[in-house]
Amino acid sequence: MAWTSLSSAYGEARTDIYTDVGLLGLTVTNLGYIGNGFDSPRPSGEYPIFSNVEHLFQGGLWVGAETLDGRRLVSTGAQDASSLAAGEEIREFGDYPSAEDQVYIWSNRQNDDNFSQQAIANQQIELSFTDVVDLGTTTHVPLGLKVHLRAMAWSAKFADDFVLLQYDVINISGTVLKDVYIGYWNDTTIGNTDNTNPYDSQAANGWNFYDDKNGGWGPAEWGVPPEYAPEGDENIWMMWEYDADGDEGLATSWFGTRLVGGSREAEPDSGVAPVSYNAWQFRHVPAEDDWYPNPDDPEEIFPGKYQLMSNGAFTVGETQENDYTTASDWVALLSTGPFRTFAPNDTISVTFAVVAGPDSLGLLANSKAAQKTFDDLFSIISGPPSPKIDFAFADNTVKISWDPGVGVDGDGEPLDLNDPARIPEHHISDANGQEDFQGYRIYRYQGETIAGDPYEEADLIAQFDIVDGIGFDTGLPPLNEDGRREFVDTNLLDGFPYIYSVASYAAANPAEAIEELESGFNENRQTVYPGPAPASAANPRTIGVYPNPYRVASLFDGRATGQEAETKRKIWFTGLPARCRIQVFNLVGEVVKTIDHDDPSSGQHSWNVLSEFDRVVATGLYIYAVKDLDTGEVQQGKLVIIK
Repeated sequence: MAWTSLSSAYGEARTDIYTDVGLLGLTVTNLGYIGNGFDSPRPSGEYPIFSNVEHLFQGGLWVGAETLDGRRLVSTGAQDASSLAAGEEIREFGDYPSAEDQVYIWSNRQNDDNFSQQAIANQQIELSFTDVVDLGTTTHVPLGLKVHLRAMAWSAKFADDFVLLQYDVINISGTVLKDVYIGYWNDTTIGNTDNTNPYDSQAANGWNFYDDKNGGWGPAEWGVPPEYAPEGDENIWMMWEYDADGDEGLATSWFGTRLVGGSREAEPDSGVAPVSYNAWQFRHVPAEDDWYPNPDDPEEIFPGKYQLMSNGAFTVGETQENDYTTASDWVALLSTGPFRTFAPNDTISVTFAVVAGPDSLGLLANSKAAQKTFDDLFSIISGPPSPKIDFAFADNTVKISWDPGVGVDGDGEPLDLNDPARIPEHHISDANGQEDFQGYRIYRYQGETIAGDPYEEADLIAQFDIVDGIGFDTGLPPLNEDGRREFVDTNLLDGFPYIYSVASYAAANPAEAIEELESGFNENRQTVYPGPAPASAANPRTIGVYPNPYRVASLFDGRATGQEAETKRKIWFTGLPARCRIQVFNLVGEVVKTIDHDDPSSGQHSWNVLSEFDRVVATGLYIYAVKDLDTGEVQQGKLVIIK
């Protein structure tokens, strides 16, 4: 098995891993929680990924049970907290200290570096955690659990909007647990991080946590109001949220979590729903696991976390106790149970789908796709994966190239069906065992960030189809002298960002009820900046700088503001040899910045206008010198920075 370990040693907390093969970027950890609490700009629950539209502050597993001596205990991976640091003080799971339980990630795509025949998803993250750990921060009494989490994501169009979280909860307490409930808690919040800043509490335009509306969908047979019981999806149990005003039109997507199934059927009392959906406004999480007195009125008894997990409620609409239709900072919990007896070393598996969509109908449709994926035992028929692409550059031109793949070895013998050398043009279908490659689609988007669905936002600039009487029969891109497919895109703007993706697709097969299958946009997505090829003896160039003079807030700076803008500025040095050293001096001869350029495909390099110590460079005249590291030749010039 081709495992790729993401952990250098066991017993190490990992909070830097997120899904990135589909459209949903979701942080997963081996500490019981999901998301990153906006502790870093990495995706927490970003959709589409790299769009700067966030949806999840934090989520986490909850497990509640009754012990043989009558105590009701709950272990939580996350609960109401104002920051990741505050959440660290109250979380009740920690990483599992075992050499066999490191963090692993692998893929079922043949051309991935971490391909494994045992993988069932395009991206599969495996990690473990436990509540039997001394965190030194709470008075929590553990149930005695080990949890194995398998996070699964796919890149294909019909499956790229969700991530499945399969929690295998194992009883390592050495004793029987009774009336077990398993749930997923989340604090969702939606907005565009380009418009408002969730990472800096002092930001002038801070994040708004209190402008979101939430709700749930459930089966009508359990008394869920008709407006919250979708027709055609009678078994749905799901919670969701969206931004009430769409963050000025910059964050209009919906986000939710659906319970898709488990290894055991819940066994509730007669007339009690097997699933509870509870929502509350931030900071109103129960303070204890079991019933507890109101600190301000000991005569009043409050329900604890266990009662919340087991109450059979479905909190939607306007009730006597609360108006769940108002915009606020909502927190919610979707839980299922009870599982009456949980013997030592037994496992209860429950799977939730974290889902996103462009609107309510899209969210519902994507959640159905997640449910079908679970019902089909995670079996998704995929077409040929995207090729691995390389770029070369010329003036205002990008050249994309890739290996087409072969079906036989050097002796003419057929390659193994799982041999990555087949990818993409000799890919073998999972459905019928035949080669299924039909053609390529090349997408391009001008800009650094795609705010919406990339298939809709990016331009389809070329489509190629094998000549076989099916489709357009345009033929495939030509092979270059290295035997690689090559596509040349011209009339571009040097120094401006372009996002490219080359997708492979398989034709529909109506006889076998197989629809057209296209690989994912993000499988080989790359951002490039067109510019000249490297200077050489055969291609001499005069080194230059653009824009010059450089004015702050030019088009090269994008939309970034404040401190972030200082890191996104770009001055381009052009006409460079493949290997050179660029040095920028002030007028008294001090070195302001040194940049090493080593790129055989590009003759340009950007500078973010920060000094050697990442300080903002002042307005003024600067001298630059570029030394060719192969010939020793030096070229000099001047540049002006105006702020």
